[in-house]
Amino acid sequence: MAITHQAQLVFMVSVLTSLSALAEEKPVEPVTIKAVISAKLEVAQGTLTVTAVGEVPTAGYAKPTLTRVTYIRQPDDGIQDYTFRAVRPSGIVAQVVSQVEASDTWKAVPAWVKGVRIHGAGKGVLVKMLGEK
Repeated sequence: MAITHQAQLVFMVSVLTSLSALAEEKPVEPVTIKAVISAKLEVAQGTLTVTAVGEVPTAGYAKPTLTRVTYIRQPDDGIQDYTFRAVRPSGIVAQVVSQVEASDTWKAVPAWVKGVRIHGAGKGVLVKMLGEK
């Protein structure tokens, strides 16, 4: 079975068109988690690990991230802020409230840090102090 030169060209053009369409798609921006349900803080050898669980409105949310806020000046209250975000699903998903989890590890945590404040959307904020269970 021989493939003609014209068939090869048609195939190559369709592949390049598909790749071009994919390249033009905008990256999916993460959205703020609906609510922060819980957080766990672990301190070991000067390293702080923050793990948070959040609530999202449907199944299928991906790439949850817990991002530490960078300050120009350390906060007076000693509370480090975090934003909790994830990427929305892009298709048909189960319409059921679901949970996502994300962590951040902070080596050489500064002495001024007394706790963390994790921000979700609206009233979805959770404050957790170091040493608190």
